[in-house]
Amino acid sequence: MAKPPSHRARRRNSRLWRKNKSFIYNLHPPRIPAAGARFTYTFGLGGLAVLTAFFTIITGLLLMFYYVPTVERAHTSLAFIDSVVVGGNFIRALHYWAAQAMVAVVILHLARIVFTGGYRSPRDFNWFVGLGLLVVTLLWDFTGYTLRWDEESLWALLVGTNLLKVVPGVGAQLYQLVVGDVILGENALLRFYTWHVFGLTLLGVGGIGYHIWRIRVDGGISHPLPTPTHPRAFVSRETLFYQELITALLASSTLILLSVAAPPSLSPAADLSVAGNTEVKAPWFFLAIQELLRYLPPLWAGWIIPLSGLGVLAVLPLIDQRGPGRGEWFSRNRWKPQAMFGGLAVVIIVLTVIAALR
Repeated sequence: MAKPPSHRARRRNSRLWRKNKSFIYNLHPPRIPAAGARFTYTFGLGGLAVLTAFFTIITGLLLMFYYVPTVERAHTSLAFIDSVVVGGNFIRALHYWAAQAMVAVVILHLARIVFTGGYRSPRDFNWFVGLGLLVVTLLWDFTGYTLRWDEESLWALLVGTNLLKVVPGVGAQLYQLVVGDVILGENALLRFYTWHVFGLTLLGVGGIGYHIWRIRVDGGISHPLPTPTHPRAFVSRETLFYQELITALLASSTLILLSVAAPPSLSPAADLSVAGNTEVKAPWFFLAIQELLRYLPPLWAGWIIPLSGLGVLAVLPLIDQRGPGRGEWFSRNRWKPQAMFGGLAVVIIVLTVIAALR
């Protein structure tokens, strides 16, 4: 029978627990307004974005031990991971699903901020940081998609990089800067790998850290102001922490089940000599742009319209600065910015569905 720990050991373990507890809990303010801490107010979307980014980075680091960023070995190294490496298929599947979930959660988090007016001062600057993180997240996922170097990803990369050429005045120079050559090949794969593994990862991690810090500086998560019928109430950081822990466990379990039940496919290796024989299929989050390219010139479909949509999101704090309704879901006092965002979202969703059903 094992001997029970001594009194000194129990005291040492207690001190260690208090230190760890203090570190974890101090990530949150001591008291959090109850209205802003409700799960039905935030749905834990900000925390889920951080969790999915964590899964994506950790699994990506593991994949780096076997992935080879060369035209000859990129595809075969992924096939090796799937079929030979112990647990490799699961790790790649978890990396894939965590990355897709990260994009979806970031978009939903953005929508939650809009429909609750969380972009208002003093949180307007952090709104711009969040828009930057949205762009980084989309590029982060797209560069990872191209690293498969199979038929589907190659032609999506071909269309995406060709959009660089239509930028007035600097298109050719911009294309060579990104691709590293006049055509897709070894240099392009290596540059996208470097951006995916180092450049965008550093921007993402640094941006997430700054975004979280700004939330604390700006007074925490936006929340409804107290009223006589709903006086100000608070919850402890412990309550919020355990709520986040349960949400994280459920989300992690979902990602694991998806990874086991639906691992990502890998189409045949890319072959530049048969260009045009494979129908282009962009990643799901760029399907709307792919559909626009069927009807409009590349400059409009690939640059002017997407950047205009991003500009609409950027001006929301400028047109909705004062008045009631901050921190309230679907407040009638803020119907204009909500209508602008809702209209933009409907157009993107319709275009995405049409492209997906083709």
